Amino acid sequence: MSRFHDVDFLLSLLESMNIGIIFVDSDYVIQYCNAAAQVTKRVTPEMILGRKLHYCHPFRLHERIGSILENMKEKKIPDWQRITVHNEPNVENMVSPVFSPEGNFLGMVMVILDVTGQRALADRIDKSERELSALFKVSHTINSSLNLNDVLFKILLLAGEVIDFTSGTIFLLDEDKEVIVPMAAMDCLLGEEKQESIDYYSPDNIIAFTVRSGEMVTLERGKPGFHQVRKRPGTNAILLLPLKDQDRCLGVLVIESEDKNIFRLEEQELLSTFANHAAVAIKNAQLFTRTKQMAIMDGLTGLYNRQHFDQILSQAVSLARMKDSHLTVIMIDVNDLKFINDYFGHIKGDYIIKAAAEVLLSSVRDSDTVCRYGGDELVVLLPNTSEEEALIIHKRILENVSRWNEEDNKYPDIRLSLSIGCASAHGKEGLSDILTRADQKMYEDKRRYKMGIHEENPVERAKKQYYSY
Repeated sequence: MSRFHDVDFLLSLLESMNIGIIFVDSDYVIQYCNAAAQVTKRVTPEMILGRKLHYCHPFRLHERIGSILENMKEKKIPDWQRITVHNEPNVENMVSPVFSPEGNFLGMVMVILDVTGQRALADRIDKSERELSALFKVSHTINSSLNLNDVLFKILLLAGEVIDFTSGTIFLLDEDKEVIVPMAAMDCLLGEEKQESIDYYSPDNIIAFTVRSGEMVTLERGKPGFHQVRKRPGTNAILLLPLKDQDRCLGVLVIESEDKNIFRLEEQELLSTFANHAAVAIKNAQLFTRTKQMAIMDGLTGLYNRQHFDQILSQAVSLARMKDSHLTVIMIDVNDLKFINDYFGHIKGDYIIKAAAEVLLSSVRDSDTVCRYGGDELVVLLPNTSEEEALIIHKRILENVSRWNEEDNKYPDIRLSLSIGCASAHGKEGLSDILTRADQKMYEDKRRYKMGIHEENPVERAKKQYYSY
């Protein structure tokens, strides 16, 4: 292979290279700096050529540079060494001593590489790896539970690993009531009032629009729609992510940030993938909840069934015994249900059963539990309720039955009539047979009904249960 003897040709070759080259002679004077080095180091030939290497750097670095040069001179062999310059994070500097064939030190050559593109690529790869890792963790974690509240909390928690946000809220669609309900929130201000449910068909609400359309929405401070979302002070950007199960939108994940530019296209795509994972977990949790509810619910009335009542009665008895508190059970029988079924048909029979359930639900408190105990029997469990307090509820049930017959009954040929029996216990006394005693009183009330002696008003009838035994 022929060797280059044309110095001009060699210099031309060095100038055309995309790699910076600087040569320092044996006296540590800079003799050459090609175009690429000038661009990367942001210098001109006039600034550095003919100057000692030390004087091109701050005084505090002179000792370090001198040490590097002396070490190179003593090695006697070419040996590339990486030099880190703290104010040049995207520049890679490699230096090596240069010796003559006889072993004389001729100087030092520095190779300078602009690694901005490589660093950016490495950063993107690292970011992608972290995002994929977060998505894998999201998929694994949120699908590890079938409890809906637990799933929603984990979604908000893990969203913070995907993107840095200041506040997040999950709204879910209640298809039966046609409202969008705030179900979970994270990092909201203390003392903030609970958000209200949103009408699914609201024409001006951006959250309702997101659920109906299934489209992602980004909002910025000062732009249309931003004022429609309740947000914490300092929020400058909002992202509304539809939680979609195929073509069905389950709800919306609303994310707030103080950074106005955080929701770039790349972040939107990542969060959209995250939302898809979240929607699957929500769907599974909702399905599990519905299946679990079906196992303890009566299909006709929507009340809890006998199996569930037996469980909660056992718990209530244990709690009353432990806390020495009151407990009351009300047994109810729908009068003439067999006659209505046989004579008027099961449609009207079912209508009367459902009416009885509605009357009971409207008569009791939130802390009470109404169950369908059998075909024509219902039962109400009243925790922390004395005999006197139960009398008030008993009276209210009878009054609501009368009101239903007068105002809500759409079949004038049938009427709702209930036989009712109540039994109370306090502490350890009377707990073991509380259900039996309520059942006995209910049948005594039913006998009076069959004998036609229910002419007294609801108050007197209710009192008869409590003060005649």
